[in-house]
Parts: sequence; structure tokens; C-alpha cells
Amino acid sequence: MHAWLMSRRAVLGLLPAAMVRAAASPALEKRLRTALDGIDAVNTHEHIIPEPDRLAQTLDFFSLAGHYTINDVISAGLPAESLALVRKADAPLAERWRAFEPFWKFARFTGYSQALRIAVRDLYGVEDISLATLPKINDAIRQQSKPGLYRRVLKERARIRFSVVDDNWSEAPAKLDPEFFVLAHKFDRFITPTTAPDVQRLEALTGISITSLAGLQQAMEKMFQDGLDAGMVTVKTTIAYNRELRFREVEPGEASADFEALMRGARTIPEGFRRNVVRPFRNLEDHMFHHLVRLADARRVPMQIHTGLHAGNANFVQNSNPTHLTNLFFLYPRMKFDLFHISYPYQGELSVLAKLFPNVHIDFSWAHIVSPTASRRALHVFLETVPANKILGFGGDYRYPELSYGHARMARQNIAQVLAEKTASGFCKEDEAVELGRMLLHDNPARLFSPTAKKEAA
Repeated sequence: MHAWLMSRRAVLGLLPAAMVRAAASPALEKRLRTALDGIDAVNTHEHIIPEPDRLAQTLDFFSLAGHYTINDVISAGLPAESLALVRKADAPLAERWRAFEPFWKFARFTGYSQALRIAVRDLYGVEDISLATLPKINDAIRQQSKPGLYRRVLKERARIRFSVVDDNWSEAPAKLDPEFFVLAHKFDRFITPTTAPDVQRLEALTGISITSLAGLQQAMEKMFQDGLDAGMVTVKTTIAYNRELRFREVEPGEASADFEALMRGARTIPEGFRRNVVRPFRNLEDHMFHHLVRLADARRVPMQIHTGLHAGNANFVQNSNPTHLTNLFFLYPRMKFDLFHISYPYQGELSVLAKLFPNVHIDFSWAHIVSPTASRRALHVFLETVPANKILGFGGDYRYPELSYGHARMARQNIAQVLAEKTASGFCKEDEAVELGRMLLHDNPARLFSPTAKKEAA
């Protein structure tokens, strides 16, 4: 295409953004990638279980494929009966592969599958995934499943200083190995109880008698303090999986009326998809969410909020639009809100929120494996729109460290590619690009989540 025509089309907005960016030389991108590879990253979000628990399990290729990749295989058409066979660990390997492979061939190029393939290639030495190579992959997984696995994968290979871990396997806040992890804990069960037995479980969990709204708040406060005692550096919520993220200010009397109705069993949440639409105890939920934010605000604990795409294979993505949260940003200006997953597909809305509100941060957790290309495009926009100290560049969001390694590789490559393009266009100098990369991968998340930094701030 002639230069004048490209220029005219670019002005008219007819060309994709990637075609009008300055091309970066391979040498420049390689230098930046080498520089970023030398930075110890702070990983903003994981679900990795303690190493002794991991080593007590018997894992294979399908275990690794079972986190995220399987969702794309299901999306490709894997039927329920085939899924059951794939997950049957004692079934013949060839039968499991025959059930998996017809749909894997369509899903093997997605971001989820890229992370899996990188992990298998780099950590287990297998370039191609097939029935012929599965025994080699499984043997390598077994051979490396021994003490030191986490140090080898997370520290030595992935160059991760520490990871923020959502201890979703534990109802009470879990004390984590400080060599690798700091704690994020969820309090959603205190916000969205729907039956009297739900409340009774909270009583057993906290040792607090809950006969009123005040008792429910006291139980949450007890669990919050337990979290701080266990080393909690951030609060996490995934409430957007069950409802939309608009939390109104609700008077205590209205919330108490909901609590009393809940304990009487006066209302129920319908089964199926309607649970995302009908919230019979909405006043209680909204009131308790604000109570949690006030607790975190008082102790200067940031809040990580799931926004955008949901994990799994069905949900109401509109519930996760980050603009629903806007009133919180006004009400709690000291509170630092870390909005997960670049709010994909609401990246534009997130960039506006982070530009307008000093207390809103952008988090690339999960994003690079959801779509590497969308993440690069978003980073281009965020760097031009949002102060760079509010962008967190990587969160693995996996159960298994091997997959976090694969995601970290993709994140570093994405960031290096964007920064090389920015440098080639004159947006920044090469040394400034390295500085930006360090901010995204380390400095910004370390400032929010490092236990040492929080003690100094307090």
C-alpha cells in the first residue's frame, strides 16, 4: 500500500492500530526482552496451593490442561460425556486423548493453550503435544514433582519475587510460605449468605454468634482480623460471578430486614441462571459489601475486584462492567481498588476510570492468556491514557506453577513488544522503556502488596 494512502486511511481511522504503529526492529525488541527477563516480577494473583499439598497429588497432562485450557476445549464442542472421560484419571490414556483431541485441535491456539504449550515445552522438554508424547510429558511431570518444585519453577525459571495468592481452598485465612506467597482472602460468604445454614457455617467458622446484622458484621470483623494475623495484604472479591457490581448505600434498617427474612427462610434464590438476576437479599449484600470496604479502608488494605470475563463456560459478562463500581471510587477516596483482568472486554471503560480516579489501578492478571493481542492493544492505550504507576503488568491466575511460568513468559514478551513499538515511535527512549517495564512487572505491584512496604506505610 502506498505511503500516502496508508497515511490517509490512518487519519480516517480505517486501519487497525497495529498497522499504523511504528515497527520496532527485532534487535530493539530483543534488548528490551532481555532487560525484562532480568527483572524479578511481582505476581498479583494466583490460586497456587502449598507445595506439600501439590506434591501429595498425582498430576498428569490432563491435570494441567484442566485449568483454563479445558474451558476452550469445551467451548470448541467437547461434550459432557467426553469431558467426564478426560477427567477420569484411571482411564486408559489413549481413550482420554481420543475424547480430548478432536476439540483440542481447534482450541490449541488460544491464549490458554499457548501457556500450556509453553510450560510443556520449556519445563518438560516436549515440543508437540500428541498421543505419542503424552507418556513422556506425564513421566516428566512425575519426575519433577518433588520438593523444590516451586523454587525451581517460580523463582529460578519464572523469576517471580512473590505471588499474591487467593487461598480459595481454605475458608479461614491460610498462612502461606513467605518465600513464595503473600495472602489475599475473600469475604464474599459474609456478603451473600442466602440461607440460615449459610449463617450457621459462618458462626462455626468465626466462633461468633450471629443473630442479627450486628452479629454478621462482627463475624466479618473477626475474620478480617484473622486475615491480618495470617499476613493478608489485600482483600479479594469475585462477587461479580453471581451478581452485578453496583453496590448501593443501604440503611442498616433495610439490611436488618433482609437478614431477618433470610433467617426465617422467607425468600429463596431461584435455581439456574436467574440467580444472577434475582437477589432477594440485595439490601443485605450491598450493606455488607460497604462494611467490608470500610474495614479495608481503615486498615489501608487494598481491594482486588474481579471485573470483566468470567472463568468457566457461561455467565453474564455485563455484571462485571467496572463502571458499576463508580460510586465506591467517590465514597472511599483513600481506598486502593485493584481491578482485575483489565476488565476484558471493558478495557476502554477501565482506562477511563483509572484516568479519572487516583484510587483505581489496572491489573493484567489473567489477561495475557485470555488474549495476548487484546492485552498488547490495551497496554498501548493504557500507557497513553493512565499514569504508569497505576498499571500492574502480570498475574498468573493459575493453580499450577508450571502454567504460571507459561503465563509469565507470555506477559514479558507482550510487554517487551509493546515497549519496543513505543520506543520505535518516539513515545519514549529505550532506557525509559526499561523503566516502564520495571514499573509494570515489579515496582507498582510491590508498592501495593509487599508486606514490608505495608508495614512501612503503617
